[in-house]
Amino acid sequence: MAGKKHTGANIPTHYECSLHGLVAQTHEPQLRTRLEALCGDTQAAHRELHHEIMCVPSVTTPIGPSRREDHALRLRIELDPLDPTNTSKASHTICFLGHPEPRSDRGASVRPVTYANVISDNAPQFLSLLGYKFNSEFVRKGYWFLYKHAFKVVVSQVYRLAEPGNVLSAQCVDPRGSWLVHIVADAMSQEQVPRVCEHW
Repeated sequence: MAGKKHTGANIPTHYECSLHGLVAQTHEPQLRTRLEALCGDTQAAHRELHHEIMCVPSVTTPIGPSRREDHALRLRIELDPLDPTNTSKASHTICFLGHPEPRSDRGASVRPVTYANVISDNAPQFLSLLGYKFNSEFVRKGYWFLYKHAFKVVVSQVYRLAEPGNVLSAQCVDPRGSWLVHIVADAMSQEQVPRVCEHW
């Protein structure tokens, strides 16, 4: 299943194979009905609410080849969609999302990714200790299905926060209410990427 997370010192890098699309608000109900038919029944969808905080190095490498070693990290806070202010139910994950491969002959975008759970009551402070600072934030809200136990289909909308850090102040970024569609599967090694991509 996509998005496997790890804790501890041995955190492997794997490869995310994905496709992205955009669906008009008026077509989202038909999409959901189709996904229900493909992936199971009407109970197959899982609702999700993510508060994502983008962090960049506190000290930037001077301009030059070494700057490519500066990497942004994303703190993903998974909240209960029915009780978003209850932080005791939240889980925190630090995400490193690498640059997509430049190849154009694959059926999907491929990039290295690393996920690590944070067992801490103050994950932002933990990132600060790692030498990172706040850059931006947004909320992603929607639902997902699992297709053939391998492909995760995420249908969601992106929201900006009118009040910093307050998920209850979220306002949809797209005034037309369009939905993002993200299909993702994981390859646990670079050698597995061609096999995963051939199913797209």
